[in-house]
Amino acid sequence: MPSFSFLLLRPLPLALAGALLLGACATQPVVESAAPAVALTDPAAQVARSPHGMVASASSYATQVGAAVLAQGGNAVDAAVATAFTLAVTEPPMSGLGGRASTVIRTPDGQVYGIDGLNQVPHGYAEGAPAGYDRAAIPGVPAALGHALERYGSWPLARLLAPAIRLAEEGFILNGEVAGFIAGAADDLRQHEGSRRYFLKPDGSPYQEGDRLVQRDLARTLRGIAEGGVEAFYGGWIADSIHADMVRRGGFITRAELAGYEALPAILVEGSYRGFDLVSNYQPASGHTVIEALHIMEHFDLASAGAAERASLTGQAMQLALSDRSLRFGTPEESAARLTSREHAAERAREIRGPDVGEPVPAGAVDEGEPWWLRPDADHTTHLSVIDANGMAMTHTQSLGPAMGTALAAPGLGFLYATRLGSVPGSRPGSTISPTLVTDPAGRLRYALGGAGDARIITAVIQTLSGAIDRGLPIDEAVAAPRVHPAGQASLNVEQGERISWTDAEVARLRELGFGVEASTSGYFGRVHAVAVDGTTLVGAADPRRSGTAVGVRR
Repeated sequence: MPSFSFLLLRPLPLALAGALLLGACATQPVVESAAPAVALTDPAAQVARSPHGMVASASSYATQVGAAVLAQGGNAVDAAVATAFTLAVTEPPMSGLGGRASTVIRTPDGQVYGIDGLNQVPHGYAEGAPAGYDRAAIPGVPAALGHALERYGSWPLARLLAPAIRLAEEGFILNGEVAGFIAGAADDLRQHEGSRRYFLKPDGSPYQEGDRLVQRDLARTLRGIAEGGVEAFYGGWIADSIHADMVRRGGFITRAELAGYEALPAILVEGSYRGFDLVSNYQPASGHTVIEALHIMEHFDLASAGAAERASLTGQAMQLALSDRSLRFGTPEESAARLTSREHAAERAREIRGPDVGEPVPAGAVDEGEPWWLRPDADHTTHLSVIDANGMAMTHTQSLGPAMGTALAAPGLGFLYATRLGSVPGSRPGSTISPTLVTDPAGRLRYALGGAGDARIITAVIQTLSGAIDRGLPIDEAVAAPRVHPAGQASLNVEQGERISWTDAEVARLRELGFGVEASTSGYFGRVHAVAVDGTTLVGAADPRRSGTAVGVRR
């Protein structure tokens, strides 16, 4: 019997917390059937406000699950873990159990902790494997989420997994974005038995918007984790199944590789921007690049600059930081300190040209060849941010690499393997993932954010923070403001979509400043999910470039 069933149904919205039953187990539901004291804000909204807890994510199902956990007394880590596992069900092109993750957590008393759950290259890796399976990397998402929960959570894993299990078992309604990504990868999915079974109809055609996607094998795998803990994934029957699949098809992930994998404490990087303190994760994540760019930008008066001038200075600062991303200065700790130092930023700031420094950008001075940050597989990955009523925050990004990852799914397990980005056995190749927390000059938590979209994660986070801090924009307006992305030393991609766009006059001014300008639609510029603290109110913002949501708790 196929593990996915196909039903053509109208989308049915999940009910709010007072009515929806997402059973955690027979005696411990995640959302009580009668809970008149708590409710959730509009589950369809992309902007929400509440003093009692807030979740922002890319899937309305996942966001509601996380907010329901907060409504029933779970903390930010509990809610984020439940949200992330649900995203692994409802956003399969972007994330899953076979993917990678990077996390930053802040406790109510201000302690900050980072988690490195990035994929690892198997030690047995060698060239010449059958097409596809040589690209599969050791998964990090289950370990990262389990580590976060063990260290800072308050609910049992089984309770938090119950909504994801139910959505996998009973199915969820595909929106146009998820259906579109699956359809775009259909040719690759058809090449592999498990992928065909899980993500295509019996006749080989892709699912459509409005279809219900049922994932019973994934539900079985999630149930195994709920019953046996994360250890069941890395050392139990799930690990045995992964090993057998790899042996059968020429891959390199073994039982020993899985048993040896662990989520690690991340190297934290710190900086500040106009008095606001920044913290994120260093390599293999890219928080240091976000901080470096903001340190460079701090040398210029962006608050009073015109839109085109601001874009020109920001674009150049981002280009310089992106080009530095993989530089090494001794140990990882020494490299992190150097790349986020004020001295390094001052050196790089002197290379920026524009009206603020009295010289035009030299026309046509573009880099030789295409920079790595313009690679085409940009529209992927997922991010969630959570802040609870006590001031605990978790900002978490998880990814399969390019959309649908390797397009390989092990028969019987239901999830896709992420793409290995690199070829050094035992390494955790670099990622553009950049979960970031920001505190205000008084030391109070102000923003939790991150993004999706390959290198556009970095530039989207940078521009969102600049909008909020330099221009004083509310977080939803900062997320929705039009963006640029560097395309070379004197060339910019500018956003010109139907709803979010630079004006023709601003684009003309950029050209006057000496920039080559290439217009791209909004989907090119990443998607940010953020939560801000505005006095006693939490404000959640889901990027309007996509269909994510923000949901808060109200009492």
